[in-house]
Amino acid sequence: MTNRIKVTHLFDHYLPHTMNWAYRMMRATPDAAVSVASPLFVRNKYFDADFYFYVRPLQQWGWFPPSEWTASRLQGLVVRAERYIPAYKYWLKKQLEKHRPDVLHAHFAPVGWHYLDMAKRLNIPLVVSFYGYDYESLPARNKAWRYRYQQLFEGASAVTCAGPYGQTVLMQQGLPREKTTILPMSMNPGEFPFRPRVKTVDRLRLVQVATITEKKGFMDTLNALNMARKTCPNVHLTIAGERHDRNLVQQMEVFIRANALQPFVQWLDFLPHPELSDFFAQFDVFIQPSHYAANRDCEGGPVSILEAQAAGLPVIATTHFDIPSEVLHDQTGLLAPERDTTALARHIERFYRMDNAEYQPFSANARLHVEAGFDIRNTAKKLRELYKIVVISRH
Repeated sequence: MTNRIKVTHLFDHYLPHTMNWAYRMMRATPDAAVSVASPLFVRNKYFDADFYFYVRPLQQWGWFPPSEWTASRLQGLVVRAERYIPAYKYWLKKQLEKHRPDVLHAHFAPVGWHYLDMAKRLNIPLVVSFYGYDYESLPARNKAWRYRYQQLFEGASAVTCAGPYGQTVLMQQGLPREKTTILPMSMNPGEFPFRPRVKTVDRLRLVQVATITEKKGFMDTLNALNMARKTCPNVHLTIAGERHDRNLVQQMEVFIRANALQPFVQWLDFLPHPELSDFFAQFDVFIQPSHYAANRDCEGGPVSILEAQAAGLPVIATTHFDIPSEVLHDQTGLLAPERDTTALARHIERFYRMDNAEYQPFSANARLHVEAGFDIRNTAKKLRELYKIVVISRH
């Protein structure tokens, strides 16, 4: 193996904006020659000229979507069709036989299982990263995946997860401890410079930035806001995110109207990632009360929580999954049990009443916590060491 390790990253779809953290990890991995394989590519800013992309001829010669929102249903069909008629996988195998990488890195468990047989036939070590719905939702909804996970756990060289809770969940499903590596969801603190701010007593500007999906806890945010505003009249919430779940969007709109929350809520559309740092400067506290969805979908470790803290925003969140690793209760923010809107309302009220002297340690600690434990440069070095270990173990 040469000093520069060759890694082919495997995706279902490269690359939605909500997975920008994956691109940043690939970009930050030291001494790595990066290639990317996916049945469908979008030519956006993550289509990096420094990476090599295994774009099959069908897409090279034909339609190349300029954004993830262009004909999104058709894109979804392309991805799902690959599961049943794996034409791209067979084409990719022939490409990798000519240009062998040192490591295959699959992002999300279904991608890892889809390419598991290919990795075995090529005798290339496979690293699989779990992120969210693949922890529990997939095997809970489809029993076939319980058996497939055992195949994956046996065949993969290593499995990464975002934190100790996720590691425990996977081990309970049969993953050997020696195959697990904790790679926290990470970000570049330099992209979110610390912004000093002054907290005024009896005023609170809340913000929640996330794709509108059940597990993000938007209805809990609105319920808690509705409770708190009765004693905190100068509280305001700004929501920003892609309106993915249309039924949830409608439910939120009805709730806002029914409770006359229009003066207290501003609702924006999706914000491009480069704009977030300046956007956060307007607010006092970031809120995201994540919880399990009805289908057991969950959060591994929301990167938005880290980005907010890096900018100096304390966080109101929940004890869901590995969030307690990201937010230190009563130091960098306040945590409530999942779906406990009364506790969330109390946390809103506490920050509302908080003076600047009490607020400043929360803000400073938030930045320091991200720098110490979630700097993507340190996580990428750990990933590079993992690649080295799995390659050496094959020789």
